[in-house]
Amino acid sequence: MFKNHPKGLIVLALTNMGERFGYYTMLAILTLYMQAKFGFSSSATSLIYGLFLGLVYFLPLLGGVIADKVMGYGKTILLGISVMFAGYLLLAVPSEANTFGQIMMFAALLLISLGTGFFKGNLQVLVGNLYESNEYKGKRDIAFSIFYMFINIGAFFAPSVANSINNAFLAKDNFIYDASIAKNYVALNDKVVDEKTFYAEIFAKHKDVKTAEDSIKIIKEEKKEYGVIFPNDEKEILFKLKAAGLNQLTIAGKLTESSMQITREEYLLLDSRNPKDKDAQAAVRNRVEQITVIDPAIFGDSDDLRAFPVNFGKYYVTNALGKSYNLAFAIACISMLISVLIFLIFKKTWKAVDRTHKQQLKDAEKSGKKNEELVILSPAEVKERMIALFLVFFVVIFFWMSFHQNGLCMTFFARDYTQSQISPLHNMMFSLLAIIPFIVFIYGIYLSTIGLFGGNRKVKPGITLIILGIAGLAADYLIDVKSAIESQDIITITPQIFQQFNPLFIILLTPLSVGLFTFLANKGKEPSAPRKIGYGMLMAAIGFVVLLAVSIGQVAPADINGVSDTLVSPNWLIGTYLILTLAELFLSPMGISFVAKVAPPQYKGLMQGGWFASTAIGNLLVGIMGAFWDKLPLAVFWGVLVICCLLSALFIFSIMKRLEKATK
Repeated sequence: MFKNHPKGLIVLALTNMGERFGYYTMLAILTLYMQAKFGFSSSATSLIYGLFLGLVYFLPLLGGVIADKVMGYGKTILLGISVMFAGYLLLAVPSEANTFGQIMMFAALLLISLGTGFFKGNLQVLVGNLYESNEYKGKRDIAFSIFYMFINIGAFFAPSVANSINNAFLAKDNFIYDASIAKNYVALNDKVVDEKTFYAEIFAKHKDVKTAEDSIKIIKEEKKEYGVIFPNDEKEILFKLKAAGLNQLTIAGKLTESSMQITREEYLLLDSRNPKDKDAQAAVRNRVEQITVIDPAIFGDSDDLRAFPVNFGKYYVTNALGKSYNLAFAIACISMLISVLIFLIFKKTWKAVDRTHKQQLKDAEKSGKKNEELVILSPAEVKERMIALFLVFFVVIFFWMSFHQNGLCMTFFARDYTQSQISPLHNMMFSLLAIIPFIVFIYGIYLSTIGLFGGNRKVKPGITLIILGIAGLAADYLIDVKSAIESQDIITITPQIFQQFNPLFIILLTPLSVGLFTFLANKGKEPSAPRKIGYGMLMAAIGFVVLLAVSIGQVAPADINGVSDTLVSPNWLIGTYLILTLAELFLSPMGISFVAKVAPPQYKGLMQGGWFASTAIGNLLVGIMGAFWDKLPLAVFWGVLVICCLLSALFIFSIMKRLEKATK
């Protein structure tokens, strides 16, 4: 893979992989952590998440200026890793769910975003600098594809690690993951108000309301804005928490009397909308309501009907899930240490290219020798390149606004609209024990047929990998899956686990995309970088069309309590991730390479920061768009994203000739 590439590529790729592993471990649980611990609403969580992502991707602009003008690339990268470590450490320290705890969290997020700003763009400048020499200049696109794949190797393992940590802490109490518990417990933070009084105040405020539909809409919006629930809403939330608690304690074997036990089948029956289940459902509901004598040692005084559901929810969210989140953040600290060790131990591989354009000019003056690889551009050429870059930056804003819903609204969709109970066979799509052999199998096919990353195909090693992959899949099936099928086990998946599919598909499809572009280049038909970006925008639109189609007829996010009545197959989300990943491969690694190639030498750090700044604006729009999650019908929400992607594609194709002319 790294034959005919400079040694610094693998060092910088591994440095970035470690940092991205920590970042995506944190990001996989961040929205769930904020809602579970502090009780933030979907709108508040969306705005915080979007602002954080905006800073993460905007601050490389500052980092680029500091590196270009003051510190150089290597020192700025080291500063970034140190600052990020401090941020993850703050998140890892357990804190109370109070104002001080929130201050700690916001300070941590600020440090992480600032450290990322110093680190990320400048590391990519070093990668680009490795390919400035005539020897390596033609391999830059392939190099950035390899570099980008390593980013996603770190991102791929992160959700599984976060998921494993969650489940390990829950397993200490013999609990299993249930997304509705955290959501319903958080809902109890809302203020309980008298329904008639609330209606009177709202209609006095909105005297111009004429239709019943407008009245219902205004009531929902006001309830969300002021964080209020009605007594009947509170009663239903308490019932759901009580049923969930009884079910979890039954699974854990902590309820010895059968009259108090609620089995998994009974618990799932409570959410059934099958008309044939109505009588059985009513019987289970009546049983749950009648259970009042619970051992005071188990989550509260049995004489207080509110105590058990509230205390159980608090224990489940703060003790089990909360501590698991802190440990996941500590894992991110460790990954920062690994990154800095790799970067420093193998410093010799990149030290020679840690030179800014200003430093290179000084070196040339001192030596009195002409550096043939030092590029000097005229003001007109600089202007031409900058215009092309800024036009591309503008277009990709809307891709990132849509794409990065994976950590926000697509996670909400996974939590509230997607089945969390799957069969052991289906779980092979989520389990690392099956996924890793599958990756080995696919890479064996690539190696024996098309080669890897422009290299020659190698049949024997490829066949060996194919056999190892098949053996790994067979072993996982025989050891874990078959026995689980025979015992009729049901596997519970967490919402964040879906975030592993984007990096997984990057790992699987990168060799294919590199092979395709290499083949087209050899034929003289490879699309230009701006044209690839346009194709990527069209693919992104198709990805959200899939979610739009499956969301038709679903209850709006504002109208569900807990989870939707009609849960969809996880395969819909997986399919969307596949299409969005194809779009990303046409856009992101080629975009980074494009910036490294086109940026004027004296503005390399600044322009890599500009790429991230456009991503930052897109991520800020992620939060703004996310604020409409519980205000729009579900299909309309995805439809807005489809339209944004299509309009962006239309814009870039309308200026394609100008872009291609400017970049030739």
